Amino acid sequence: MRMSFIDEIFIMDDIFSIEKRVAQEYGIPIPNVSYWNSSTDFQRHMAQSLVLPPQSLPWNYYYSYSISKEERLQVLKHLGVPAQQYSSVMGLLLQSSTVAIVNMINLLVHYNKKYLCILQPAYFSVALCCSSLSLKYGIEQISFVNGTPQIPVVQIIEGGYDTIWITSPIFCTGYYPDKNFLSDIETLKASGMTVIFDESLALPGKELIRFFPIDEKVFAIYSPHKAIAINGLKFAVIVCSIFYEDFLEQWIDVFSGALSVSNRDAILHFISPNYRENCYPAYKIYIDQTKKIVSDIIEQFSFASMLPETEGHYINIFLNFKIHKKMELLNFLNDIIRNASASFIPSTLNGFDSNQSFGFRVNLTGNMLELEGAIGRIMEYINTYYQ
Repeated sequence: MRMSFIDEIFIMDDIFSIEKRVAQEYGIPIPNVSYWNSSTDFQRHMAQSLVLPPQSLPWNYYYSYSISKEERLQVLKHLGVPAQQYSSVMGLLLQSSTVAIVNMINLLVHYNKKYLCILQPAYFSVALCCSSLSLKYGIEQISFVNGTPQIPVVQIIEGGYDTIWITSPIFCTGYYPDKNFLSDIETLKASGMTVIFDESLALPGKELIRFFPIDEKVFAIYSPHKAIAINGLKFAVIVCSIFYEDFLEQWIDVFSGALSVSNRDAILHFISPNYRENCYPAYKIYIDQTKKIVSDIIEQFSFASMLPETEGHYINIFLNFKIHKKMELLNFLNDIIRNASASFIPSTLNGFDSNQSFGFRVNLTGNMLELEGAIGRIMEYINTYYQ
């Protein structure tokens, strides 16, 4: 059997190899402004607010159903499930969003969904899980017109899809659905489609299940600690109709197994006051500062833009040119890394359409001074040689 490899990971490896080679030549570190880990500055800032529950004992297995009914109910409550739905909605507790995606795709397959629309940008593993589990899928692209993301509603409805995967906030942008975007989702739902909201990075109060009640055709995925850039201690949850409870709880033995004690600790922390009253406000303070630093730089360059009114630690910088081919991309990044002594992950690796504006994401949990310098150098180099 021929093994399939993942092009996005190969390209990312190429980028990291260029960074390493240039760092060795120059004798200085090359900061990657897109990298997924947070800076030690951010971690120190958050550590002042983080208070974890007493550590769980390591002896026994923990599963979703091992967490008390009251604690599971508290998870649903904090995610915005209304009280009148408590008896009809469940939350399957899992190790991570990636594990949740596998279990979600498996459910779609077993409940005879035939054709999934992945609304891009979206996390790359969704399409790969579909391929692995033999679920037919198609790609439709959000368009970014004058700073306003738009769903190709007619194209999706006429495309023969029975299910749609929607990422909120829009992947790697921090942009949450506005009134028109919500209306478009309602139109797709009203057409009879099953809707999966991947809200792994949704911040408290921004969850779409506050607008779209859970029923047998509405699912949502959350990972509350991932949303505030705590990635080592986390959990994920699939929120769905209780109709699917037996199926999901049986199949976790196949695809994910037991929770770790850190998953259980994360669940207990999420439903504690410390998550909302201390950690989330501390997160916002840091992110708002770094976002202002980045925004002030971008405003100086007419060829660069960001989406308005974003929230969260990932944003996307859009540039006024396009790059289509892999070698063109790698040559461009090699130029950036060598001349700006900084690097990034291009937006095309996050599911953005190469026929639209080229861009890259920024992780706002980075070191403030380092981010300011790195993004400034990247913008200056592009302004000098590509404008």
